[in-house]
Amino acid sequence: MSLDLHHSGVKLGSKLLNSALVASVNLLLAISAFLSFTFPRFSAWGFGLIPLTFLILIITGLLVLRDLWKAGTRLRAVFAVLLCLPVLMLYGILTVWEGPLYVEARAATPLKFRIQGPAGFHGLEIYGPDHQQAEWTSDDIGLVWRLVWADSQRFPPVKVEFPYGAPPVGFVGPTSPPPLDPNLTYTLRVQPSMGMPEYFSLHGAQITKYTPDPKACWGVLPVSNRTPATVRVDCVTGKPLPMSQRALDRLKGYQERGIPSF
Repeated sequence: MSLDLHHSGVKLGSKLLNSALVASVNLLLAISAFLSFTFPRFSAWGFGLIPLTFLILIITGLLVLRDLWKAGTRLRAVFAVLLCLPVLMLYGILTVWEGPLYVEARAATPLKFRIQGPAGFHGLEIYGPDHQQAEWTSDDIGLVWRLVWADSQRFPPVKVEFPYGAPPVGFVGPTSPPPLDPNLTYTLRVQPSMGMPEYFSLHGAQITKYTPDPKACWGVLPVSNRTPATVRVDCVTGKPLPMSQRALDRLKGYQERGIPSF
């Protein structure tokens, strides 16, 4: 009986010291981390797995060196190296990740936000219902609060929590914005460090998928001797919608090259 236990222990120890087996387990952990990052709500799991995969990668490297030294284990060492390549690729992907960020609001006074994910976070904007009347892509009509990234040393991944009106470390923004009305629905614009901004609807402490106005789309308006202006158009006909005086004044400034873009 004691000999069987000793033999089982030796066999188990041999498996744990098998570079290919350890590399296989590490690859599964790396795949799990990658999948968690594609579903922003679970990105915290990925953050926990990444240091573990890095530690196991180092252990795998040591086992590979040992297996390369012996003629009978060199093949599994080569296989272990091949299994490590996707793990290293994951680390490279994370440095330029353009996937979604997880955005959460928690009921408090003032409202508290939590943003996390492998992508960088460069800012947040909250717009009131008046923003539906925006007439150019950078139109700030209805802007309630803007948070802007200002720390040149901040790199992804990001996990930051902050209350409304209180910029976290590395960000700047007004510290006394108007209070949010829990009965109104606001537009929340979140800007990753790379890629396009993400839009959400904020009602009270509930963040949901943003639904744009189905009656107004973005389209182009030809401007002589200039790049076409981006304006609100009818979603069916594609014709520009009637413009307010402030939009007409801006368009005139664009035509006369007083401003760089419209």
